[in-house]
Amino acid sequence: MDLPLASNVKHKRPSLRSSYLWNSLQAKWHHRLGKTDEAIQNWVDLLNQDFPKLHFKEVQHLIDAQAFQEARDYLERLASIQNDDSSEISFLLARCYLGQALIPQAKEMIEQAILLKPQKANYWDLLADCYLELGDWREAIRALDNSLRAAPQHAETNYRLGTIYAFHDEYLEALRCFQGCCQLQPRESLYWEMKAEMHLLLEQVADACKSFDRALRYGGTPDLAARLAYCYIKNNEIKKGIQYYKVTLKYEPDHYDSLSNLAAVYQNLGRSQEALNLLERAKNIYAKDPILLNNLAFTLVHLGRTRKAEEYYLEALELVPNNPLMLYNLSVCYSRKGNWQEGIDSLTQLFEIDPNHSAGWALLGNIHDQMDQFDTAIDCYNKALKLA
Repeated sequence: MDLPLASNVKHKRPSLRSSYLWNSLQAKWHHRLGKTDEAIQNWVDLLNQDFPKLHFKEVQHLIDAQAFQEARDYLERLASIQNDDSSEISFLLARCYLGQALIPQAKEMIEQAILLKPQKANYWDLLADCYLELGDWREAIRALDNSLRAAPQHAETNYRLGTIYAFHDEYLEALRCFQGCCQLQPRESLYWEMKAEMHLLLEQVADACKSFDRALRYGGTPDLAARLAYCYIKNNEIKKGIQYYKVTLKYEPDHYDSLSNLAAVYQNLGRSQEALNLLERAKNIYAKDPILLNNLAFTLVHLGRTRKAEEYYLEALELVPNNPLMLYNLSVCYSRKGNWQEGIDSLTQLFEIDPNHSAGWALLGNIHDQMDQFDTAIDCYNKALKLA
């Protein structure tokens, strides 16, 4: 029996370069190399090549690359002939409209998608975005509440709710949201940090210490150590506060807030020279901070260096003229130097701004007492007592 002969006819196979797989890989490669325009063109070619076959992944790539018009053109053509997956088409169209700042159209489109599939959490998230763009934060919160019902384990939705509440001074509601985040993802440092900040705003300092401690444990940064130190000081746990400020300065020696705050702690403890050393380091970082200059001068007065303190007070007042605290401190400095008239002049300037400054009136009484003007001193003391 004869064997069958092989055919001499050559069948053409599709070129690899014209295949869907090739174009898809090429788009990914261009995108990875940062050639966004070439990647966008590849994705558009892929969508046109297989139209009207659904290729939502490529559409999402276009939207992520902010090629909203190209994605929108494809989706609008698809919506005119496709009934299947119309909810996803509406969702993606809403993303395009939102990206093009067509907020009413985006809202209308995402509401259509929600009517078809209300169980999709990301649809509610997009509706919340629309309401936020329209300035209606309460409706945005309602949308995010529905998103949480659809996906109760989504910590990021809780976080978004918390940030919205915090921005609008609803700190207790924000705290509940961040607490939910911590329960869902207990090792996420950011969630503990935001929870701690809400405790601080609600004056729950001990709870803030615990939350900052957890935040530091799961994602230690010098800033977190500084915030924890601040909380310990505020909670009158001075030793722990100093310890964590030192930790901050060990890893970030030029951490401005830690230098300034630890200096204030040392000054309150009567360790003026240590405070001065820290303040001088801070001044090398930011020499034009009026609060820093005031604190430097205050410390110098306690060290008996009133001449240099006067220079810093005057420099601070050039930056923030007529500041009541700095005028009072300058008056104290003048009185320590025995410059009675300069002290009276600066207090007069203080009373023009704040006539009910009781400490200022008491200081003025001391100055007149030192000048043997006893009747005037008594009047000043009486004024101070009435205002105290």
